[in-house]
Amino acid sequence: MTMSTRSRLSLLLAIAALLVAGITGGSPLAAAGSREDGGGSEPGSGPGQVAGACAAPEPDVDVDCDDTVAAPPVDPGTCGEHIIGTGPDASVSYTPCPGDDDSVVHDVDDGAQLVEPTPGMADVRPHIFDHAVVNDDGSSLTIFFWGGVEPCYVLDHVDVDGDADSITVTLFEGHDASGGDVACIEIALLKKVVVKLDTPVGDRRIVDGAA
Repeated sequence: MTMSTRSRLSLLLAIAALLVAGITGGSPLAAAGSREDGGGSEPGSGPGQVAGACAAPEPDVDVDCDDTVAAPPVDPGTCGEHIIGTGPDASVSYTPCPGDDDSVVHDVDDGAQLVEPTPGMADVRPHIFDHAVVNDDGSSLTIFFWGGVEPCYVLDHVDVDGDADSITVTLFEGHDASGGDVACIEIALLKKVVVKLDTPVGDRRIVDGAA
């Protein structure tokens, strides 16, 4: 059987087309948006990128990964110092505000009201204090205590008794009868009084005489 030149050329072209189709069909094509073709419109889908928070990258893939999670924004209305509760059971909390310098130490005693003893109050009774601080001169104490609003709650006097081992400080509080029959708001205030000592504190401990 003889074939014309045109028939032979057509046969060769058909065989070549079949070979090309077979070769192409045996190689997997990269899906759109996959790592191989660098396509895709979502963040983290490009070449060498990892979606999510630092997922494990493929071997030999240089991935610039950052697991840092930004802190949630702080509402300026909820930051700062807050006193929870009243009286001796009250607690103080502090939430940093945006722009605060973390290196600054916030002293919760800064807002304490400085008072002077006023002798002559009515219904005088011992009153416990919160804590005592030895002043820089070493010969005086600042006593911090929780009290109410004047004239219902007034510091009458302070007794100090010391020995070689300790210094006992006792606060006495009453109300000002000269103020008449008044009603005071029930709110706890942090107060402080400075107590002078006859001798330096040294290594002696401070004792609350009303406790």
